[in-house]
Amino acid sequence: MHVQWLRCTHFRNYDTLEILFHPRMNLFLGNNAQGKTNILEALYCLSTTRSFRMVSEDELIQFDQTAMRLEAQLMDDHGSERVALEFKKGFGKTLYFEEKKQKRLSLILGKIPMVIFSPDDLYLVKGGPGLRRKYLDAVLWQRDLSYLADLQQYERVLKQRNALLKKKETFLEKEWQVWNRTLSQAGSRVIQRRQEVVQHLERIAEHALSELTGNQEQLTLRYLASISWNGSIDQTQQLFLEKLTQAQKEERMRQITLVGPHRDDVELILNGKSIKHFGSQGQQRTVALALKLAQLTLLGEQRSHPLVLFDDVMAELDEQRQAFFLAHLQKQGQTFLTGTSKQDFKKFLGDARVFKVDAGRVALENEGSNKN
Repeated sequence: MHVQWLRCTHFRNYDTLEILFHPRMNLFLGNNAQGKTNILEALYCLSTTRSFRMVSEDELIQFDQTAMRLEAQLMDDHGSERVALEFKKGFGKTLYFEEKKQKRLSLILGKIPMVIFSPDDLYLVKGGPGLRRKYLDAVLWQRDLSYLADLQQYERVLKQRNALLKKKETFLEKEWQVWNRTLSQAGSRVIQRRQEVVQHLERIAEHALSELTGNQEQLTLRYLASISWNGSIDQTQQLFLEKLTQAQKEERMRQITLVGPHRDDVELILNGKSIKHFGSQGQQRTVALALKLAQLTLLGEQRSHPLVLFDDVMAELDEQRQAFFLAHLQKQGQTFLTGTSKQDFKKFLGDARVFKVDAGRVALENEGSNKN
C-alpha cells in the first residue's frame, strides 16, 4: 500500500498544500521550523486520527482558523480509496471514506499502517511506562484489530470502574463482582497479547541492535505485568480477580484501580543492566532506534510493508548507522524522510522524489526514479 497524494487545508503552517508522492522514497529538505515535520504529522494523523507530537489537538489547526482538513488517496493491490479527516474546534473530528461520513474514527485504524522515527524516540527508553505501553499497543493493533477491540473494552470498563470508585455511595457486592469479572476478562487478553509481542520484539530488536553496534551490546526486553502470565487465560483471569479483591480496600481509599495492564511496563535491559537508569544517552537512543526497527520488521512480517516516517533523525546518527538505516529503508515500503542536508541522503538522492520546504511552501526539486 502507498499514498498517492496528500492534501492539507488549514493544517499547521499550511493554508493549502497538495503533494504528489513517489511510491517508494520521498525526501523533504529545509531548515528547521519550515514545515517539514508537519507533512509527516499530517500522514500520521490520517493513519491514527492523532498527532505523534505531544500537543493539544487545537494546535493542528492553522492559526486564526477554526477547522482543518486532511485528505489522501491510497493505492493497494485492490485499487484506490480516498480518505479524509476533518477537525473543527468545539465539534471534534470526522472521518470520510470516498466523501462518505463514517460513524467511528476507529475505522481508519489499520488501514494505513506506519512507523514513525523521530528525535522524541529517546523518551521511549527514558520516559514513563505509559510511552512503552503505547508502543506495544501500536504494534499490536496495527497487526490485528481484534487487539484494539480488547484494549478499548478494557479501557471503557476501567474508566467506568474508576468513576464508581470516586462515588461515596455504598458498593453493592454483586455489582462490584460483575465489574471485576469484566475488567479481568478483557485485561487478561491484553496481558496475553502484550507478553507474546514482547517476545517477538526482543528477538528482532536484539538482532537490530547487534547490527547497529557491531555486536557490542546485548538487549533483553521484560514485560513487567501487575498480573503474572503463565500461558493460561483462565488462570491469569483468576489471579486478576484475586488481586482486585486484595486491593479492594486501598482502591476505595485512593479511588482508582490499582491492578491491571494499565499499570504495566516494559523493562529494557542492556548488558544485564537497566538502560533507563544506567545507559548513556547514546545507548538509549540506539536502543530506541532498534525498538522502532523491530516494530517496522514485525509489521512487515504480518502484512504489506508499513509506511516509514523518518523525521530529522539522520543527522543524529554517525556514518555507520546512517549507512545501516539507508540500506534498511530501501528494503521497506513507501518512505518519507525529512532533513536539513542533502549530504545525509546522498546515497539515494537520485532515486528519491526530493522536495524543498521553505516557510510553508513545498517545491519539487527532483522527480525521483521510476523504479518501484
